[in-house]
Amino acid sequence: MEIDFNASPNFAVGRAGNAPEAFVFHVTEGNFSGALEWCMNPVSKVSYHYMVKENGQITQLIEEKDTAWHAGKMQDPTPYGEIYAPNPNLKTLGIAFAGFALAGPSFEQFTAICELVRHLSVIHNIQLDRTHLIFHNDIRTDKVCPGPHFNLDALIYLAQLK
Repeated sequence: MEIDFNASPNFAVGRAGNAPEAFVFHVTEGNFSGALEWCMNPVSKVSYHYMVKENGQITQLIEEKDTAWHAGKMQDPTPYGEIYAPNPNLKTLGIAFAGFALAGPSFEQFTAICELVRHLSVIHNIQLDRTHLIFHNDIRTDKVCPGPHFNLDALIYLAQLK
């Protein structure tokens, strides 16, 4: 798996003693180049550990040992989101796909996300189940992110395949 690296300035060093225990999935609501530019802008205070381009190419923005600013403050979280309170950024890896919530990820993006999740789950000993793979809108129910066409059951199934 080939991963580009493009360091975002928007992160906190370390994880305040926490280790990654889950994945949070996002959509950028725009194309890759615009989302990357936004994540590179210190004013935005936004980043993900990984972003997946429209063609499935993966770019890492933040080292996994550090805290990306992807989840925001919790707002009326679901039971899945509540597990990672009070600051889910400290306990999760943020993965975003470039595109729009109403369209969902492309086949290439979904395939790349499955491969990335499988790879990272082994490194960080993260279980591949609904408790450890969550949506941004599990943390902030005021968000649509990552959208209705992101099939989490399929992702879990495919990421578990060896």
